[in-house]
Amino acid sequence: MEKNNITKIIRMFLSARFPSETEEKVQKWILKDKDTEAKKKASLEYWNELETEAGPDTYAALERVNLRTGHNKEHLDNIVAYQKFSRVAAVLIPLFLLTGGLFYYFSPNNEMIEISAAYGEQKHLILPDSSEIWLNSGSIIRYPETFAKDKRLVTLNGEAYFSVKKETAKPFIVETSRLSVKVLGTKFNVKAYPNDENITATLTSGKVEVSVQSQSPQILKPNERLTYDKNTSSVHISTVNTADTDSWITGKLTFTNATAGEIFRTLERRYNITMDNMTNIPASKRYTVKFLKDENLDEILNILKDIIGFNYRQYENKIVLTQP
Repeated sequence: MEKNNITKIIRMFLSARFPSETEEKVQKWILKDKDTEAKKKASLEYWNELETEAGPDTYAALERVNLRTGHNKEHLDNIVAYQKFSRVAAVLIPLFLLTGGLFYYFSPNNEMIEISAAYGEQKHLILPDSSEIWLNSGSIIRYPETFAKDKRLVTLNGEAYFSVKKETAKPFIVETSRLSVKVLGTKFNVKAYPNDENITATLTSGKVEVSVQSQSPQILKPNERLTYDKNTSSVHISTVNTADTDSWITGKLTFTNATAGEIFRTLERRYNITMDNMTNIPASKRYTVKFLKDENLDEILNILKDIIGFNYRQYENKIVLTQP
């Protein structure tokens, strides 16, 4: 296979660009002992761009992926093949956690379920307690098959809307990389993508307690949004129109006081595209704009180019931005 094609496939896989039905085939292709050096090089290039370091989770995750793909260590006939896979996996595994389809991994007492929505798709989940979750594109959520007796804990990387069944004695907790949201029964949205500058929690109904690292917990009331700035660690609570909080579930796109970068990253996740040359767009300006469900990508880009000020060319799933 040509080097450019290998690089393209690896990058699409690691950025969750494949639908769930294709993802497993790509995983198996990665594991094949063919074009190994090209695969490793493409993975390392992507890894270095993210400036992510391997840690203990890398190797724990390796075991989970081994189970998923059927290449667990005990059943490999050739230890050399495992070592080759391990060298590739040491680069890939932390990214599998962000992109990895549906994984099951086991603890001594309970089974953990990990589900992701690839770029270009969304998922609706029913949890063991009958609570509902709508998972947005490029997101991943983990939860146990059976919740603990004293709490219902889920972890989120990305964006999800929650409709939580009320259980007074067992609070529902959503953990992200920087903050957690604790509720008894309510409806709320959490947006915590790793490459976004902010993490937000928006309350539709009920009451939630939002805890941010090294800061006092904040109580949100309906129609309030907490925004955590990753760069400054500052917290801001504002009043918003929550009618638009879950609009993405129905296919609408609503941007309120958003930067061009935030808008473009949302389009990448929604339409499974890559936007190039985003650095040419002013980063400080903010925009408020709403798109209806039936508007396609071309219609959205044509509106945005007049509002933000850019031209663009499209090459399959790549959008190249140019100066007007």
